Amino acid sequence: MIRHHLSLLAVAGLLVAASPSLAATSGGFVLAPQATPQAETKEYFQDVNQIRRLIADKKDLFFPGETANREYPFVVLPSEMTGSAKLILTLQTAISVAPERSAMRIFVNDRDIGTVNLKSGDAHQVELELPKGLLQPGYNAVTVLLDQSHRVDCSVEATYELWTQIDPGRSGFVFTRNAIDDPSDVSTLLAYSRDVNGHAAINGLITRGAAGEDIDRTFAVVQALSILGHFDRPVVTVGNEVGSGPGIDLVVGTFGTVRDLIGVTPQQSGVEFDIDPASGRSRMIVAARTADELASTIREFTLRAQTELTDGSPQGRRALGNRRGRLLASGSENSLAELGLVSRPFAGRHFQQSIAFSLPADFYPGDYGAANLKLNAEYAAGLSPSAQMVVRANGDTVANIRLGEGRSGRIEGQVLPIPLAKLRPGYNVIEFEAELSTAADAVCDPATLSNPTARFFIKGDSTLNIPAFAQIGHAPDLAVVSAGKARFGGGDGATPLYVEGMDETMLGAAGSFLAKMAYASREVSPVSVTSGWPLDRQGPLLAFGTFSGFSGQLKSDLGIDLNPIATDAALSLDQNQAQAAPTEEAAPALSIDGVAAAPENARPTSVVARLREGVDNILEGIKVRVRIQAAELGLVDDPAVLTEEAGYQVSAEADMLVAQRLVNDRDVWTVVAVREPAVLGESMRSLAQADVWGGLSGSVNTLTREGVVIDRKLAAHERLYETKPLSLQNGRLIVAGWFSNNAREFTIAQILVAILLGASTYLVLRQGRKP
Repeated sequence: MIRHHLSLLAVAGLLVAASPSLAATSGGFVLAPQATPQAETKEYFQDVNQIRRLIADKKDLFFPGETANREYPFVVLPSEMTGSAKLILTLQTAISVAPERSAMRIFVNDRDIGTVNLKSGDAHQVELELPKGLLQPGYNAVTVLLDQSHRVDCSVEATYELWTQIDPGRSGFVFTRNAIDDPSDVSTLLAYSRDVNGHAAINGLITRGAAGEDIDRTFAVVQALSILGHFDRPVVTVGNEVGSGPGIDLVVGTFGTVRDLIGVTPQQSGVEFDIDPASGRSRMIVAARTADELASTIREFTLRAQTELTDGSPQGRRALGNRRGRLLASGSENSLAELGLVSRPFAGRHFQQSIAFSLPADFYPGDYGAANLKLNAEYAAGLSPSAQMVVRANGDTVANIRLGEGRSGRIEGQVLPIPLAKLRPGYNVIEFEAELSTAADAVCDPATLSNPTARFFIKGDSTLNIPAFAQIGHAPDLAVVSAGKARFGGGDGATPLYVEGMDETMLGAAGSFLAKMAYASREVSPVSVTSGWPLDRQGPLLAFGTFSGFSGQLKSDLGIDLNPIATDAALSLDQNQAQAAPTEEAAPALSIDGVAAAPENARPTSVVARLREGVDNILEGIKVRVRIQAAELGLVDDPAVLTEEAGYQVSAEADMLVAQRLVNDRDVWTVVAVREPAVLGESMRSLAQADVWGGLSGSVNTLTREGVVIDRKLAAHERLYETKPLSLQNGRLIVAGWFSNNAREFTIAQILVAILLGASTYLVLRQGRKP
């Protein structure tokens, strides 16, 4: 039965381009039938100002390896529904790709609109017409399924030489309109707000010497706009000059303030838009006659942003949700298709795909439970003995399945536990990677290359089951900040926001950070901007500055020395940080612990040498376990943990520091510092990337301007904050989570319980012997 089933799988691999739905799972992408083959597409160049670009940058539009699946949301205006539309793609493919076996298949709202044959050479442009009635006003989704095959090399290493790059500046949708856009509609504003890299550019206009409350109001609207526009990579600038190119000039103030900034007095209180489709530049005015009326207008706009439903197709809303990471509730069951997995047979040698999801900011990680990945998959016969699938959660290996059994197989409902300690508040990523080489790959017969058979298939009805987890605020933990919370408890007042020297460049960085937090949490965080460093260590604080400007304050109040010292750490010291393999270098074989396997010819040949090596490995493993356990019990110092009393010295390679530390028994301060203003813009853009922002965790992170982690320190102690009424179940989970994160206290508690149990047993036995 299994052999018969896998034979059908092989046929599906051969006919995958023409097969019917293979992932008919509610809420997930469905592989629809292929459209009628089109004639050779025309090559021409479109005026870039007419293209509605995808919400993606160059990194998002880079497709490496043998297969790739990506989905992008895009905005369609009501006026654009009345005309025709087409998709323009400008792309370039690696010279090593086999054009007769490599193609890119495009879907819009899950409907096949055509296939693009991939060919090497210079960048070229193709166009695909969209059927009438396919689009809906609001957000829609375009899905790219890509298959690439090597010309002559069948090794796993050769898969890293396969790539296709779509140019974000010259790719997108073009519409012909028969109606006029409503300039008062916020969707019109959002359609033109992003630059060529998919970043949302917001320019907050303030008067020279503006009061702190003026900046506070502007930052509140910036956050609300980031939520309303789904701005996952906001780039905020602050100044008194209007910007240029695609973006939004934001003016917030009373009528007098607005007149001073742009020379125009609003006709009435409220929110107004002025949009120029030709340049992509827009102006948004939030104004009122009095300060109290302005505060009310901002509250109404903020409430609208946090509660308004997103217009568009179900596929467009799905794409937005998966881009942020669908928020999973405690005790929920979710199919992998709903989380973005595109399920289709894979006929290559190196399989890679991932899903992303979010957990609440008050999710409390710990080894008190596990999420269960219930896997349904199939694999073909004839795989090499080394064939295996590895599952990683946020870069840590959590499961390994051997596939090289010499015969086909079916994985039916296999439960793979993912410890809750491997998950984090905010953005989480589960990666699937499989090495699927066969004996035929060594021969690399051209006939085999031209007739690939399916080797692996993860079904979309596989599920990720999230157990009931503890929900309580905890700090310091930068993962909570990345989930959109810089503070818990302490009332509902505004968080003090220190900006070094009230510098406009630094104010822009603070605005970008707040907008990213708002996007992640869908909540606006009230702030109170100040240029004065707190005189005492009381209350929360969010602070932005430079290494030189921050040096004295951070060293005295947070124990962080920003005078860098030279170190040998050129790359991340976090052993769980996955580094991308360069395309021109061979990638290491899969391994459970992340260390490349030694070549066979490097192993000792004599029996004595092998026995000695085995004993050494066992002893080294015991030493590592003892060292880890001793560190957990607090018997020895753990270099990855920063105690409350310990100071931190930033390394010379770091361009940016993001840190959160307790300053008293209750409050935490969160700081963002850059080496120099010259790297501020690049550093903030890198920080806004999903993989960098989602990787923030612990107490102190230092990064390069490109977003590569240099060092990460965890906090030895944490403060817990109540975020919801305490229940018996949540209280039990909190206690279990706390004990799992405090091994020494747990061990002491076990000893005390054992002593009490022994004493009570002794007393009972003594009492029982009395006449």
